[in-house]
Amino acid sequence: MIEKIHRANLEILLEVDRICRKHQIDYRLDAGTLIGAVRHQGFIPWDDDVDLAFLRKDYEKFLKVAPKELKKGLHIWFPDRACGGEVFYDFTPKIVYENSRKCRTNAETAFYGEELNHLCVDLFVLDEIAEGKLAQKMQILRMKIIYGMAMAHRYRLDLKKYQGISRLQVAVLAALGKCFSMKRIYRWEKAAARAQENGKRTQLYWSNYQPDFVHMTVPKQAQERAELEFEGHQMMVPKDWDTVLTVVYGDYMTPPPKEKQTATHGDLSDSGFFVGKM
Repeated sequence: MIEKIHRANLEILLEVDRICRKHQIDYRLDAGTLIGAVRHQGFIPWDDDVDLAFLRKDYEKFLKVAPKELKKGLHIWFPDRACGGEVFYDFTPKIVYENSRKCRTNAETAFYGEELNHLCVDLFVLDEIAEGKLAQKMQILRMKIIYGMAMAHRYRLDLKKYQGISRLQVAVLAALGKCFSMKRIYRWEKAAARAQENGKRTQLYWSNYQPDFVHMTVPKQAQERAELEFEGHQMMVPKDWDTVLTVVYGDYMTPPPKEKQTATHGDLSDSGFFVGKM
């Protein structure tokens, strides 16, 4: 099954690459997909998803042209348009591979209109962040507060996943989030993500990462475009991929223990899991 997932994800990657080269848009392989390029010259053998990142200007351009350019069988899921913009999963747009399913339909998949019950490629954005450490912390805190409020609009908020002060923080923010519509929170998130944008900042951060990763910053210079081989194709990557991956993962060249070398974005043993051809 993992081979079918890799085949489908490669189809999406090649389509993104085609569109970006056609429209002079730069993307970056990101997160585990970038590790795969560096460590395996392709997918991490057990990885079941794809992560891409864009500088803000390229991100906006891609989201504008891709809906018209993507081949049949693919479409973009926009978080702020899902279910009328009144529900929350995360702030990350995704390219959906339609002829797939992660699990049998259930109450949670139905809550999101079955859109997220497919193989998806995450589209992250790199925004400018303030130079000073205190200003950076305040900007990141703002993003975390907004995320916490948005969690009030998820299918289910399981506070048992959090410990100590974190549980209290999440509970308070989610309670506050219930006082505001998700549409308003989406507007706040978009404004906050770009709050320091002026074209002159030297540091970037992944503004629509989940909260436990949003604190990471990298030099803008490290995210200049380069290319590496990925499954026999040339794909765009950060020029200083070592700095980027070290910031995110630390020792990224050492694989995890065998027991952790498993797919994490779907239950391959579920009778409802399937991946067909586009």
